Amino acid sequence: MRYSRLVIAALVLPLLAGCKDLVTNQTMGPQAVRGNPSGGAMFYTYVALGTSISAGVQSGGINDSTQKQAFPYLLATTMGLTPGVNWFYPSFTMPGCTPPFLNPLAQPITYVNGATATTCAYLNPAYVAPINNNLGVPSIRLAQVLNINDSTFKVTDTLAAAQFITGNRNPIALLMGDKPTFVTFELGANDVLHAATYGSAALLTPLATFQTQWNAIADSVVKTGAKVAVVNVPNVTVIPHFSAGAVFYCLNTGACGTPATPPYNSPKFTIDSSCAPSAFGPGHVGDQMLVTFKATAMITGALAASAPATLNCAAGTATAAGASTAAGGGFVMPPATVAAIATEVVQIDSFIHLQAIARGWAYVDLNGALAQAVAGGQIPKFPNFSTPASLFGPIFSLDGIHPNAAGHKTIADLFVAAINAKYGSTLTPP
Repeated sequence: MRYSRLVIAALVLPLLAGCKDLVTNQTMGPQAVRGNPSGGAMFYTYVALGTSISAGVQSGGINDSTQKQAFPYLLATTMGLTPGVNWFYPSFTMPGCTPPFLNPLAQPITYVNGATATTCAYLNPAYVAPINNNLGVPSIRLAQVLNINDSTFKVTDTLAAAQFITGNRNPIALLMGDKPTFVTFELGANDVLHAATYGSAALLTPLATFQTQWNAIADSVVKTGAKVAVVNVPNVTVIPHFSAGAVFYCLNTGACGTPATPPYNSPKFTIDSSCAPSAFGPGHVGDQMLVTFKATAMITGALAASAPATLNCAAGTATAAGASTAAGGGFVMPPATVAAIATEVVQIDSFIHLQAIARGWAYVDLNGALAQAVAGGQIPKFPNFSTPASLFGPIFSLDGIHPNAAGHKTIADLFVAAINAKYGSTLTPP
């Protein structure tokens, strides 16, 4: 394995941010050309309200190709709607803004269509669509659906793409104006994800605040009279962007039934005994804490270059020689932070499920699918650095956070099953 310092530094670029220089959204025009979908009258006007998952972000970027693989696009076609005719989305011109990774381990990192990390291609200003049916916005929290300019957590609030996608208008207001007959409601992931990617439970949206904001959005959706399919918030502690410290310990020592493995068994890797699995006895918490991919890449790069690195799982700290920012400092989650995030996800999902029942909405259990993927080995415990094309397994893109095309197909299938079961439709999985 070969990793340059430049590669490792580039990997720490924000994965969820949009472009810095975007024009005002051009997709708002006259009232939409409405559909006559083969799936049924309830899908006459389908609007997706969501995060970067709905928007179509993959491998740290977004463009028209990834948008066409996103689950709302798949659902629209399954409903019998025709993108560009009676279902519209804010298409990012190739290679995108920011362009997706092609190989995040290359020297330097390669992006689609020969782009660079600073490339920003947005919608052709000459293109005007009558409606925006996909209101998925990368990085958006619940508060920003109601007020796009909310900056409660300034360190995470990088909503530049919203200027392009919503014209810097509140997504909930746009949804109300679209007069939808069907809505997919995929919100709340960033209210917990940002705490994980920044390694700080202080960045969790408090549960009571989450419930108030979620209900305010849901109440507005109800006013439209639309049928709704809502998905729960993913348990971000199981996505492959994060690796347990115990994996590093096992690769370093060979004490867990797997052989010591380069470069992690390097004598220059100082790994605290607290990183051992909890089965090793008191004080060993390596399977209760998480290391972000930013830190994993820094450690891996340093060791591969015969430079020193450290990991202390109890303290939640790490260092990697040559990194401008230590791998710790917020990018390694100690057990208490992981527990706080996982606990809030359970509380949030119970709330959403009960709300779905009370409101008569179709409910999609994404976490059930994630648990099955973990059990089936589709979510790896550690990045596969030897095979960049499948760095994070078969259903996640190259940032370890967002689903790839196969992952979106799985999500779309879950929505189809829930919609058919709740509303008696006969949609065919895409």
